[in-house]
Amino acid sequence: MSGSNNGDFSIPVVERSGDVLMEIGRRVPAFAQGLQLQSSGRTAEARQVFLQLTERPELTAPSLHQLGVMAAYEGDNLRAAGLFEHALKIEPGETLYYCSLGTVFERMGDLPHAAGIMVNLAVMLQTRGQHADAIPLYRRILALSPLNYSAWVNMGTGLAWMGQSREAVVPLIVGVILFGRVLPEARDLGKLLIEEIGDRLPELTAALATLPEGMPDGRLERLEEVLQTLDKALRTAGFIDATVMALDVALKLAPGNALARWNHSLACLARGDFATGWADYEWRWVWDQFPEPRRILAASQWRGEELAGKRIYVWGEQGFGDILQFAPLARILMDRHAPAEVVLEVSSPLVGILGIALARLGIRVVSRPDNPHRFGVEEAFDYHIPLLSLPHMLSLRVPDLPLMPGWLVLPEEQVARGRGLLPPPSGKRRIGVVWAGRPQHSEDARRSLPLAHLGAVLDAIPDAEWFSLQVGPRAGDALAFKGRLHDLSPQLKDFIDTAAIIANLDHVVAVDTGVGHLAGCMGKPVSLLLAHSVDWRWGIGDTTSPWYPNHRIHRQPALGDWPGVIASLRAEHAQPAAAPQGATADVIPPAEPKRRGASSRRAAAKEAAES
Repeated sequence: MSGSNNGDFSIPVVERSGDVLMEIGRRVPAFAQGLQLQSSGRTAEARQVFLQLTERPELTAPSLHQLGVMAAYEGDNLRAAGLFEHALKIEPGETLYYCSLGTVFERMGDLPHAAGIMVNLAVMLQTRGQHADAIPLYRRILALSPLNYSAWVNMGTGLAWMGQSREAVVPLIVGVILFGRVLPEARDLGKLLIEEIGDRLPELTAALATLPEGMPDGRLERLEEVLQTLDKALRTAGFIDATVMALDVALKLAPGNALARWNHSLACLARGDFATGWADYEWRWVWDQFPEPRRILAASQWRGEELAGKRIYVWGEQGFGDILQFAPLARILMDRHAPAEVVLEVSSPLVGILGIALARLGIRVVSRPDNPHRFGVEEAFDYHIPLLSLPHMLSLRVPDLPLMPGWLVLPEEQVARGRGLLPPPSGKRRIGVVWAGRPQHSEDARRSLPLAHLGAVLDAIPDAEWFSLQVGPRAGDALAFKGRLHDLSPQLKDFIDTAAIIANLDHVVAVDTGVGHLAGCMGKPVSLLLAHSVDWRWGIGDTTSPWYPNHRIHRQPALGDWPGVIASLRAEHAQPAAAPQGATADVIPPAEPKRRGASSRRAAAKEAAES
């Protein structure tokens, strides 16, 4: 320990903490004099300077700290600890005082107190968003106190916040295992997690090999909260079966936890367990942070009642892709339950395209109103239902997919208009590309393709002519590829324009956005570029999609590995197409909805249960 810093912790945030003393010295000559006297060994004179400065309120805490430093060097650690604690009470946000107090407790041999002080410092840094500064502190704490439960769990939480999901899984599971030395449910879960992913996560095996026996140090927080953080890390790292294991225990401990139930639904859907997944998906309306409002409409929510002769209002929710993916269920609802009318409400940018396509299927489409508690039209309805509640009410199972292949069909005049927006055919395949989603999406940074990789996408398929279907803030990226990429963004005013162009293309390459769904609904071949983290609708490691038969999935082999995705894309398109088809695209007839009677629905459900 020195007058300006703390040499026992070679950690960046700790090493920087002494800068506060130098800054005070630059502003206050008397404080600088005290530091100089202290560093030259004239501690008695330095002590008098700092004692006088404690009378100045703005200098009380740093002066007490320096008095504590001198006491520690004289071997009076107990007195030093008291002075550091007093400084912390005055300025509880000052990093330096935590460091010095932790060091003096360590020198006294009081490792639990030393670790506790450093945990408090690390937690304070995390509440400020300084996760990168907190992580090395947790590692130091665990060197002092390897059974410190808070250090393991908070380190995992910090790593998860930093996007290092695979690294976060290890300390969080160690935290569960430590909790298991107190709680049987956690002990059983720890064993299951080790069996499930231990061989794929050697870092976990290494951490457990050095974990001492004994009870965990520190306070044990509620396990279900730790398991929710673990769930996020496991899902992002691609360990979906382990995610379900963790959430099963979380729901036993707190069955009314809406967020855990919602996350459980997503994991079950990713595994193909639609029966459990769709039932738990209804908990989105109980979770208080779900981005959609829980609407209060002038009709009862449909719960399976007889619909013959009734009018039902289905309202779209969440993103454009969600509405496009599930819009066919409005027709399947009509087919199975024969209501007098089904009206589908969608976000305004989708009204034009879906109004055209669904009118052929007998569905009227209206725009979402500004007031979420009103219908989009001044009419009365017998029932309403959120669009993504229909899978649960219709007992949707994997064998029911795809819903209605190629159902989104444009009139010939729209196809012709799209043809006119493209340059004359060059003889090459025509491929549209979308590399970024809406910035407002919570996972957009992870799912959107960085600009540096776009050129590799274009070069991956040399026998193609490329067209940008990108809109929004990232549309301007196309300028960097002038000559290799036709920028169509000025022509793309709405989804009808995009669909009209897609109808004249041979293929679409897209990240996980609404355009991928749009092309899938039109029956176009799509190369879907996915981040490593699992979105339930694309399964776990699958290269094809039951929702869209013409999709080919290219998934990051590891978090952030876009080059691996490009390599997979190149392999898919290694063989040139026999003949481009986009310039002479035909208008295909509307798909007939699948008609399943009760017996076939029971068979589908049985097949899903047995798979």
